[in-house]
Amino acid sequence: MLSVSNIFKSFNYKTILNDISFSLSQGDTVALMGKNGVGKSTLLRIIAKISTPDKGDIYFQDNNILKSKSSTRQGIYYCGHAPGLYPSLTAEENLHYFSLFHKCNPSSTLIQTTLKEYELSDALNKPVKFYSQGMMQRLKLAFIEIINWKLLLIDEPFNGLDISGNDFVQQKISSWQNGERVILFVDHNLERAVDISSRILLMDKGKIAVDEKSTENGLFDKITRLMR
Repeated sequence: MLSVSNIFKSFNYKTILNDISFSLSQGDTVALMGKNGVGKSTLLRIIAKISTPDKGDIYFQDNNILKSKSSTRQGIYYCGHAPGLYPSLTAEENLHYFSLFHKCNPSSTLIQTTLKEYELSDALNKPVKFYSQGMMQRLKLAFIEIINWKLLLIDEPFNGLDISGNDFVQQKISSWQNGERVILFVDHNLERAVDISSRILLMDKGKIAVDEKSTENGLFDKITRLMR
């Protein structure tokens, strides 16, 4: 479904991504790991075409999304660090607006049910500028339930969540994968990443240093050494 080929990216003459290549197929849930500053978020933003590489190609469903019209990116959903929400709007209003932007028109019942599931129904009519970091993170993830997507790019989905929130999102990532989608997420917790992913991509020094199934023998020790 996704093919990333020979991606290079530099900032201020410093190479961040150095010939990155990998492919993802339907049913893959892949954890993207690496030390801080290694380029994980940059790579996700390039795949989402929020940022532009210096060189390389990215194919999504056989279309080169870096060189084609925006319609070829239909089905890609990027969930980054920034909330990307309208502060003065309520959770329900934000969900409804962004759903329309993604060519979905969910009912108020579906939106309210989703917010209840994400433990946000008590703040249903409160502008999101008054939300805590954890509440904002839950609301960002609630969008994933509402819109249609085939490729999910999600940067640190567990950021700002407490223990129960972490457990909830782990369950959600498993439920989002229906065998026909691809999920690529950034995480720093190796045990959790191995538990919920089918594959681990580890970035080191601008390259893909590890690309193995999460069940591979010796994977835990190999990644631990590289992450030190």
